[in-house]
Amino acid sequence: MIALQKKDVKYVVTYNDRAFIKKIVFQNGIVLDVFPEVQEILYMQRQTSSRLTEAGGMLLGYENACTGNFTISGATEPQVEDIRSRVSLLLGKQHQELLKSLKSPYGYIGTWHTHPSKIPIPSFVDIQDWKKSIIKNSNSTSALIFIIAGTEAFRVWLCDSTRGILIEGKEL
Repeated sequence: MIALQKKDVKYVVTYNDRAFIKKIVFQNGIVLDVFPEVQEILYMQRQTSSRLTEAGGMLLGYENACTGNFTISGATEPQVEDIRSRVSLLLGKQHQELLKSLKSPYGYIGTWHTHPSKIPIPSFVDIQDWKKSIIKNSNSTSALIFIIAGTEAFRVWLCDSTRGILIEGKEL
């Protein structure tokens, strides 16, 4: 059962040094590398004014079979078919189409989206969506990664596909 309370803001990942790979570590020892291209997408899609709608996409990369660590090397960007409002997002089918062009070992390893707050906090809808993603993708990787990009920082979670444990990541 995935559970997260609003008071659980523990770690944030800054937008500083976006030209370098960011390393995120989780309490279970798994390390996540976030490539600069992905950081730039998160930064550019921030909801920095009241007229900007929520943006999001899929996280693309791979799980290292030997170490269990993850690499996010790319992400889908907002697409024309996405249904977007200030506080909600429904990804269009174009994101799935983009997945089909990936070559092994690259694939879907999670999702990202924005919130209009400085430091994002997952909503009830976010948690429910994450649960559905874990069930739908239980055989693809040992975990999925979820990122919420706020206006000043982003936060990262890893959800174990078998146990449903949600772990927040900390920038190294």
